[in-house]
Amino acid sequence: MPEQIHRFDAATNPYGPSPRVREALAAYALEGDYYHYGEARAESLRADLSAHWGLAPEHFIAYNGAGEALLWLFLSKLLLERGKLIVPAPSYERFVEAGKRCSVEVVQVPLAGEDFALLPEHCVAAGRRTGAQVLLLSSPNNPTGNALVDERALAFLLEQLPDCLCIVDEAYADYTGRSFVPWVRERENLVVLRTFSKAYGLAGLRVGYAVGTPRVVSALANLQIPWAVNSMGLVAARAALADQAYLQQIVARIADDCQALYAGLSALPWLKVYPSEANFFLLRFAGIAAEALRAGLEREGIVARWRGDMPDCLRVTAQQTAANDHLLSVLAGIDASLHQGTLVDAASPPRNKGS
Repeated sequence: MPEQIHRFDAATNPYGPSPRVREALAAYALEGDYYHYGEARAESLRADLSAHWGLAPEHFIAYNGAGEALLWLFLSKLLLERGKLIVPAPSYERFVEAGKRCSVEVVQVPLAGEDFALLPEHCVAAGRRTGAQVLLLSSPNNPTGNALVDERALAFLLEQLPDCLCIVDEAYADYTGRSFVPWVRERENLVVLRTFSKAYGLAGLRVGYAVGTPRVVSALANLQIPWAVNSMGLVAARAALADQAYLQQIVARIADDCQALYAGLSALPWLKVYPSEANFFLLRFAGIAAEALRAGLEREGIVARWRGDMPDCLRVTAQQTAANDHLLSVLAGIDASLHQGTLVDAASPPRNKGS
């Protein structure tokens, strides 16, 4: 059993949240009002988000993570209305599985080519053919890491599918410096999901939010149970949002880590590394059985992200320098074993594991 486990499977910020978050949580732990429920509708966080984005508070609704926001959107637009869902393929499989449980049909639109490009006209054709009520896009996409839509592509989708709600999941958008949140002022069929779990470093506290028109947000609020976000989560999210200087510092540091990791991974001839705008990389491997590769990594304490529908791929998240160097060293050892013929290729898909 390895002495240390390196979690390359979860696409979180390895440096943690702003010091202001820790200070705010420590103060609340000593002086907080635990015997009251707190804020019924996360009013203080919504006010902070309003100031941050320049939108009225009525555009925001807070949840225990962006995943909960998506689930309520699925319940209201798919389950209750017996709707159909369009998703790119591949995309985040847990969201797809939730869509399958809520919708009449999940229509998967394959991403095109070696760069996993979204072809907007294919989404429009699928939407018109099936009468789908919801289109879900993650940008950057998980697991491929590329931005699926730019301004032109999203405008085309919204205009060509006016009766289809387009949900843009921006879990990793802080790494790109771009967001479609301001678009909700004028786009009735757009909802943007944001989270404090990734770049802000608050994955364990589960705070996220949805941004849409007041009409859409009001409909979601009618379904939400009051006090949905606990007081500690609100304290942490507000402190994290207030320290934008720290966020930018961490995003820049992770970008440097990603650049170094990408260069190291690209030097291995049996791995294809796909460019990414997020903090993780999709790797395609050849000449080695998936189970052999996974076993070799786990012997050295490395846990990667595997998918049953992509048996020749894995995903790794950039960690701090020492952990990244350890990963590269282990992969170099596997590369040497391949050249010595001690690891043999075999068709054996991996078990689905990770988060």
